[in-house]
Amino acid sequence: MSSFLRNSARLASIAAFTLVAGCAQQSPPQAAAVVPYNPPGTALAALPAGGITWYHVTFATNSYRIDPAGQQAINTAATSMQNNTALTATLIGKSDSAGGGDASNMRLSERRAGAVRTALLNTGMVQAQQIETRWTGERQQSGQTATDVADASNRAVDIGVH
Repeated sequence: MSSFLRNSARLASIAAFTLVAGCAQQSPPQAAAVVPYNPPGTALAALPAGGITWYHVTFATNSYRIDPAGQQAINTAATSMQNNTALTATLIGKSDSAGGGDASNMRLSERRAGAVRTALLNTGMVQAQQIETRWTGERQQSGQTATDVADASNRAVDIGVH
């Protein structure tokens, strides 16, 4: 019986070592996630033009920091939604084609939309379920420019309240 216990203890030790060694292995580095194109849905385009109020938040090149003018636009949009949970704010993050490539600009437009979403929520006047966050990178610009031309109107988040 004692040899049985010794063999069982030895097998348990080997099993424990194998388990710990397997857990300690590092997985290969992950490639940077590609941010997908996330344009506004067709429901927004189907609304009558008079049924949407637009607010515009612009950004510096390669930035998603909201400046005081952008915060004012966000506050105005939030005030228009205050106490009306039937309203939705569709945020559309954009970028110009200057600087990084398509993937970089897609990530930047997503971050811009996320920053505006957070700022809207921080006003305390808008609920999370009232916000639809979208981004288009340089694919759907406000003002069409030549490739690699910086244009502040395209470094923006458009807020459509409907």
